[in-house]
Amino acid sequence: MNNKIYYVTHNTGKFEEVRDFFDQGVLTFQIEQYALDIDEIQSLDQKIVVLDKVKKAFSLVKQPLLLDDGGLFFAAYNQFPGTLSKYVFQGLGFKGLFKLIEEDNHASFILQLAYTDGAQTQLFEGVCQGTIVMPEDLSCYHPKLPFTAIFKPEGSDKTLAQLRYTKDFFRFSFRQQALKKFIDWYQTQ
Repeated sequence: MNNKIYYVTHNTGKFEEVRDFFDQGVLTFQIEQYALDIDEIQSLDQKIVVLDKVKKAFSLVKQPLLLDDGGLFFAAYNQFPGTLSKYVFQGLGFKGLFKLIEEDNHASFILQLAYTDGAQTQLFEGVCQGTIVMPEDLSCYHPKLPFTAIFKPEGSDKTLAQLRYTKDFFRFSFRQQALKKFIDWYQTQ
């Protein structure tokens, strides 16, 4: 196996979490950010979106890589906002999002993590169930990860943003779940 894998994302907040995961000494390979924004096809099917993105990314990077597509899914709606989460937030902001979940604030963060080395492609899923809450202070959220400020995982009294730099964060992180599944698979290759 290759000793360097690129994590393709233009989002520095996302890569910080990935780097923190690998800095725990999980594997001996080097993970490096490849800052690239991949155009996404329009689909509510998250797996279709991530498979298209990983194919496009590999055609440019031509090295083993990981990339992900995460989305917030409101229980009251069918696969929404999901793959459109970033754009829905850009259009509605927090105020508009809270109007959408007035009757049912249950939600899930679902992430599809894709690995490819050109010869094979694998998907790994991470899921975190929880609720959308109005935090006391919206000013402390990471600007590249706005949903973490309003998402409270089941079993926690804090939002993901409040958990971010605590040891409990890894217990609730949907990205960490998918990365662990990747590591388990990767070690068998």
